[in-house]
Amino acid sequence: MTKIIKRYSNRKLYDTERSTYITLEEIRDMVRDGEDIRIIDNSTKEDLTNVTLAQIIFEQEKAHKRLLPLASLRYIIQQSGEDIFQKIQNPVSQFKDEVKRKTDALEESGKAVKDFIESTQRSLDEMQNRMDERFKDAVDQLTHIPQMRREVQELEQRVKHLEKMVQRLEGNLRDGQPVRHVTANDPFKDLP
Repeated sequence: MTKIIKRYSNRKLYDTERSTYITLEEIRDMVRDGEDIRIIDNSTKEDLTNVTLAQIIFEQEKAHKRLLPLASLRYIIQQSGEDIFQKIQNPVSQFKDEVKRKTDALEESGKAVKDFIESTQRSLDEMQNRMDERFKDAVDQLTHIPQMRREVQELEQRVKHLEKMVQRLEGNLRDGQPVRHVTANDPFKDLP
């Protein structure tokens, strides 16, 4: 917020925020501390900030506290205030534009990284879903194993029974005994 300093006709400076009179040195210190100040003529309301700051520079030069080199002072006098402002403003403006461009580029890079992360996350989610499906299928197949074991055991028992019958029939044929047709214990009756 801009601090308003009033300048009265007696050339006294009044800090409206602190309700006290102040000196040029105090204004200099405020400016050095980064405070935004505006000095206005109390009766005409004219902005006297530039004149007052120039007066501060003058007082420091007068006290041999070389604030600016002689060449800089000559240059300021030779050039109009607008030219000096433009020469200062252009690099500042260019710097601000460069910062904006770099900030935009960083934001764009950040967006690209965010898009990449989201895309990768989607791919990982899809891969996880496929793996879950495959695992589920494998588990489903494994749950049928006990039933398959029972069926294999039943088939093994039937094969053993058939082997015994074949051995008996072979023995009967060797011994010359007649082969009887077995229907009650037909091992093939339940087979599809």
